[in-house]
Amino acid sequence: MSKCVAITGIGLVNPLGIGKKKFWDNLVAGKNAVQIITRFDPKHLPVQVAGQIDGFNPKDFLPSRLAVKMDRFAHYAVAASKLALDDADIDLQEYDPYRVGVWFGNNAGGWDICERGLFELYRDGAPFVNPWQATAWFPTSPQGYVSITYGIKGMCKSFICDRASGASALYFAVRAILEGECDLILAGGTEAPLTPFGIICYYETGVLASSTQNLNVYRPFDKLRSGTVLGEGSTVLILEKLEDAESRGANIYGKLYLGSMTTDADGVNNKNYQYSQVRALANANLSVDDIDVIYPEAAGTLASDLVEAEAIQEVFRSNLKVHIACPKASYGHLYGASTATDIAVGLLAAKNQVLPPTINTEFLDDGFDLNIQSQPVSGSFSNMLFSSRAREGSNVSMLVISN
Repeated sequence: MSKCVAITGIGLVNPLGIGKKKFWDNLVAGKNAVQIITRFDPKHLPVQVAGQIDGFNPKDFLPSRLAVKMDRFAHYAVAASKLALDDADIDLQEYDPYRVGVWFGNNAGGWDICERGLFELYRDGAPFVNPWQATAWFPTSPQGYVSITYGIKGMCKSFICDRASGASALYFAVRAILEGECDLILAGGTEAPLTPFGIICYYETGVLASSTQNLNVYRPFDKLRSGTVLGEGSTVLILEKLEDAESRGANIYGKLYLGSMTTDADGVNNKNYQYSQVRALANANLSVDDIDVIYPEAAGTLASDLVEAEAIQEVFRSNLKVHIACPKASYGHLYGASTATDIAVGLLAAKNQVLPPTINTEFLDDGFDLNIQSQPVSGSFSNMLFSSRAREGSNVSMLVISN
């Protein structure tokens, strides 16, 4: 049995830009989309910077009557899905709706409508809470609205697994296609946590960098790193059976291989993280010396970056010149959408033969022997390893080989 599926479409709604061209142009130019939050007044919050999306209008992708019933994270998912389907040149009317699925990662649901509902409950009482509250904030809402929009009736799943939410969705989406449950899957994730309530909740977990003005505070693997910076957005990838994509003459960006998923209860032990990388390499019949670039979690926290650096240095001890790319520093951590976004970056980097810079990382922490570049690098970046790890101990690694 084949261990890979084809990636034929990319849809991006990101602080760096809506659509793959604007996103890529800004990313490779080294633009920093982290900004002081303007959607509301953040002056009373300990965190006032984030990767905020400006200029997005849900009515460009949805009818008004539907958009008002949805939270922002569902708006982003529907928009990214349309962009991905258009990019793949797919008309779902030509597909059996029972053979198409939607598999998304999301960490905590719809913050905006949840916060408004709590305020209405507190101020006005239960009878005045938005009647769409229950369905609009729920983490499965984006999956549901994408399914409704496109008449999708196949197996659909939503995954809630902290930073590994999106990676989990992709891992199981590949399995679903390989095991014959679906022929085509819209896979990825979506997040919109930029509300006062959302930021406070994330801040209380202890992972966010406390910054009110510093736009360069997201510094993966840097000795001055102090935490993660939140971002928002959605990335959707079109996954198909490889033979189906080839037979219809699709533009295949690359092949996504069945990866490896491990779990550990010890957040500072990297053995299971290492194991996920080793198994992912084996599933793609590649060695560490075959890998051109690694896209790690790069959370920017003291503990998580240490775990990853030590694991990479152990697994790749014979290939320490392998490139390490951390595009999240340019737009913030997207949690459920982070791994799909990393894969989109990897595929665009391979196509353009340019690895975008990792901004803000200036001084690697002591003992970190990692090849991280602050300027664009030209070359071939066909063989890519993507790794994600959650605070709760889930580790996911996947291989992509570009066409």
